[in-house]
Amino acid sequence: MSSRPIRQQLLVEQDVQVSLVFRAVLYGAACMTYFTVIQFFTQAMHHPGILMSEIFLSLTDEAIYWVPGFLVLGPLMVYDMLRITNRVAGPIYSMRREMRAIAAGADGRGLKFRNDDYWDTLATEFNDLRRTVLELREENEILRANQAEPAPEEEAPEADEFAAADLEMSEETAGAVVPS
Repeated sequence: MSSRPIRQQLLVEQDVQVSLVFRAVLYGAACMTYFTVIQFFTQAMHHPGILMSEIFLSLTDEAIYWVPGFLVLGPLMVYDMLRITNRVAGPIYSMRREMRAIAAGADGRGLKFRNDDYWDTLATEFNDLRRTVLELREENEILRANQAEPAPEEEAPEADEFAAADLEMSEETAGAVVPS
């Protein structure tokens, strides 16, 4: 782990983080709906002769206790979720950026994640893979350079000489004696 400072940007991987926040808000709304429905049916069962308007009025009296908790804790939960997902999404974002650089032909740079980031072993594995890719790239360049240089060759007979010899052999009659 490195001693890099805490990430300041709240939304690092926007698609992933926004979908998780949306899910959390959806679950919070489902909980509020559940509490409201349970309160409604509980009031209706305990007081069967009460009008619906009185039940809704009693629901607002009860909601004064738990709605402020949702309004205070909800945003705190969303903020905390974004901070936690930064620890997951931030390293993946950095790795993807470096992978794009390497794929574009640049050397990229080694990964070092922040102190509280997850995936700390992923950085060493990525750095090993990056080193291997760079070594293979260098070896490939050397091989291409060697292949481009003309190698000293023995003088091989030209293709026309082979064709002339084949033609001479085909013109001879079968069973004829050929002087050596």
